[in-house]
Amino acid sequence: ALMLTHGYCSSGSIWPPADFTPPKLVFLDPNANRSNDEFAQLLAQAGANKDSFGLVGHSQGGVAALHLLTYYQSGLDYASGPRRIQSVASPYQGTPLASLGFLACGVNDDMTTSGAPVWLAGIPTWARKEVYYWTTQNSGSVCNFFTNLVLSSPNDGTIEMVKGQLPGAHSMGHKLGWCHTTGMSNP
Repeated sequence: ALMLTHGYCSSGSIWPPADFTPPKLVFLDPNANRSNDEFAQLLAQAGANKDSFGLVGHSQGGVAALHLLTYYQSGLDYASGPRRIQSVASPYQGTPLASLGFLACGVNDDMTTSGAPVWLAGIPTWARKEVYYWTTQNSGSVCNFFTNLVLSSPNDGTIEMVKGQLPGAHSMGHKLGWCHTTGMSNP
């Protein structure tokens, strides 16, 4: 099976259902602020009835998938195919916005620019090699005026391109014209 997951504080599924063929699982935990560990355990529970599954994660969903692979046994360990984990716009090295408590669902220490490197230091090379990731960026117009004042360029309105890099993983490239969430200047 393929598990599709959203990220931190998402209001629902962000993946177009028609873009993925069955068997698939859609993980939903709307409007939640979870640590990487809590998120990973919820992913494991969601896939508990599957012998194996790959995972496509947006934002913290990609980070939580890597945490799950590193620290817990799940169907993700038995995934077949060339790409066990794929992620889009995941803050592997953090985002300054995660430390601003008045945004979205509050502070998330695992995704701050000081907390994410501590988390990332515990992720072994073998696990990083299982991740295929894309970074995203606006296409000339600012995704979000306020966040652009806080973030360095290039960014997608939430994550700076440099902070979306996962050393030791497979970079699949950088997508122009993709803002991080709906309601920003680019889809």
